[in-house]
Amino acid sequence: MFKKLSLIFLSIITLVSCSSVYKHSAHDVLPREGYVFIKKVVNIHLCEPEKKKCKSDKWTAVGSGFVVKTTYKGSYVMTAEHVCRPPKVPTNWKQKTVMRVKTLSGRYFDAIILATNEKIDACMMFVEDLVTDVKEVKISPRAPKEGDKVYNIASPYGVQYSNVVPIFEGRYIGQRYYDDMYTFPAAPGSSGSMILNEKGELIGLLHSVFMRMKQVIVSVRYDDLKQFIQKNLIEHKQEQAYRTPNMPLSRKF
Repeated sequence: MFKKLSLIFLSIITLVSCSSVYKHSAHDVLPREGYVFIKKVVNIHLCEPEKKKCKSDKWTAVGSGFVVKTTYKGSYVMTAEHVCRPPKVPTNWKQKTVMRVKTLSGRYFDAIILATNEKIDACMMFVEDLVTDVKEVKISPRAPKEGDKVYNIASPYGVQYSNVVPIFEGRYIGQRYYDDMYTFPAAPGSSGSMILNEKGELIGLLHSVFMRMKQVIVSVRYDDLKQFIQKNLIEHKQEQAYRTPNMPLSRKF
C-alpha cells in the first residue's frame, strides 16, 4: 500500500438535585464484529513449450475489510480496489486469484468480487454463508467535519488474531481532490479498513498513506463511498450474487 454513538444520556437525580452525565465506551459503539481480515492468493502458472518446462508460483497479499450488509445467504464486504486487483503478469502467464476473508471469530470464507472502482479505490465482494458472528457497519447519515474524532479498525502488517484486532484513534483533517484525509497510524495491511465516527458509523475507507508521514491517511471520500455501497447493494442483490464455488471471479468497473 502506498504513496465517531458516543451515547450520552442525562440522568437527573431529583432526590439530591444534581445531574450526572454518562458516556458509553468505544467498546459499546464500535462494530468490531464488522471487521474482516482479507487474504488474496494468486496462483501463477507458465509453460514454455520450446524449453519443455513449466513453472508455478504463488503470491499472497493481505488487507482489511468490513461487512456492510448481511443476508440469509451471505454478506457483502468492502475493501480497497487494489486489494481485490490481480497482479499484472505477462499475457502468456495463467493466473487464478482467490479472495478469502477471516472473521474476528477466526472463521475463513471464500469471497467473490462483485464490483470495483479503480478511481476511488473501492471494491465490494460477496461472501457466501457468512451470516453469523458478524455485524453490519452502518453508513453515517452525514459526512465528517474537520476536527472530528475518528476510529479505525484494521490489520497493519497483518496483525490480527481470534477476537483481537488493532483499533486506532485519530482526527478528520479535510478533503483533497477525490479523497478525504485523516490522521492516525497505518501501514501495509490497513488497506480497505473502515474509518468510523464517534457513533461507530462508517465515514471512510482507508486506501493509502503518505510515504514520509504514515500518520496522514488517505481515504475514499465519504460521498463517493456512500454512493458506491448503496449503488452496488441495489445492483447486486443477494439472489444475483450467489455463485457456485467453481465459477470464476468477476470484475466490474
